[in-house]
Amino acid sequence: MTAPSDTAAIVLGAGRSERFGTRNKLLHEIDGVPIIRHTVEAVLGAHLAEVIVVTGHDADHVEPALAGLAVKCVRNATPWAGMGTSLAVGANALKPGYSGVFVMLGDMPKLQSSTLTKMLKNFDPTTGRDIAVPISNGRRGHPVLFGPRHFPQLCALSGDGGARQILKDHPERVQAVNVDDPGTLFDIDTPEDAAGAD
Repeated sequence: MTAPSDTAAIVLGAGRSERFGTRNKLLHEIDGVPIIRHTVEAVLGAHLAEVIVVTGHDADHVEPALAGLAVKCVRNATPWAGMGTSLAVGANALKPGYSGVFVMLGDMPKLQSSTLTKMLKNFDPTTGRDIAVPISNGRRGHPVLFGPRHFPQLCALSGDGGARQILKDHPERVQAVNVDDPGTLFDIDTPEDAAGAD
């Protein structure tokens, strides 16, 4: 088991959300709260040691939506260059010494804090299975939890691939954690998605 106090999270909130239309999807409100704030509050509910939010596109509006939350915002100067660049910015901003880091999408307003907690309880990087993914209703979702062996690769990511390539390169190191959380499968790309979350 890896303790929350020994784990961090990177929340990706730098994208342009082009499929959502003219407005930034992360600022769309569900129950009066911006999507990005819903997501980050769920992460904070797991009591991790550090939460990094990577902003970029529309950062001057996304960052105020997180006012008062115990997070560190870092900006990706080139968010148009792909999700990998945002992940690298977040990974390089982490304090050293963590036993695990969650990689999260910023547009997952239905995610449950208990999912992160359960993933940590089942996570032991010393076994060799040092990547954990949640499985809900038979499908793999987000977030993904990486052990320290993978931190250098996260720090060096570029382009659009994000962390997906790490999972493809190391299938033998991936551990599935069954969770009862449909929120792990639900991210928002379009206004129709957002309407389904209201």
